[in-house]
Amino acid sequence: MWRATRPSATNRSRRAPGGQQLPQYFKLGLSVADYGDSGESSGSFLSNAALFPAMKPLIRSGDMVLIQFGPNDKSTTGSAFAPNLTSLVTQVRSQGATPVLVTPPVRRLFAADGTLTSTALHVNGVGADLPATMRQVAAAQNTSLIDLTAASAALVEGLGPNASAALYLTELNDTTHFSSYGANEMARLALQRMRELNLSPVPYLR
Repeated sequence: MWRATRPSATNRSRRAPGGQQLPQYFKLGLSVADYGDSGESSGSFLSNAALFPAMKPLIRSGDMVLIQFGPNDKSTTGSAFAPNLTSLVTQVRSQGATPVLVTPPVRRLFAADGTLTSTALHVNGVGADLPATMRQVAAAQNTSLIDLTAASAALVEGLGPNASAALYLTELNDTTHFSSYGANEMARLALQRMRELNLSPVPYLR
């Protein structure tokens, strides 16, 4: 989860493959902070006192908060995922900030016909289509959505099984986490949608 604020000229990040690349695209005057933690699901991020409960008091009026979950919600049902996202949206708004839902980028898992598998598209082990649930929550809550699943699927499928390997840590047989090049490409896709939505940080883009 990321928050962007206007008064500061500093950038701080602790994690997140694509998210780590975001600060380089902003001019001085915008602070970007990453509050994500490896391995957390939407439910554990909400319930762990060291995570969202600790982050919430730091959210200020005028902030924009990017909310992305999915890769670690492997056993989260759609009926649990939607309330988790709704709770995050509601609590961010209660602080006077603007929540933006971001669907997760795809994994590099191809079917025999050259299309991405359902697992690559974040349909999890219990059959929940997590990006679809996130889109539904965005519509229900009238919340802006950056559909990084759709954008990254178009990029990865367009490149195909071989060329798309450069986006991921293929030397580690990793089909989920990105190389520096891939992370930068994911950030660029997110920023493109941010411009299309004319979100509040857009004037600070380089």
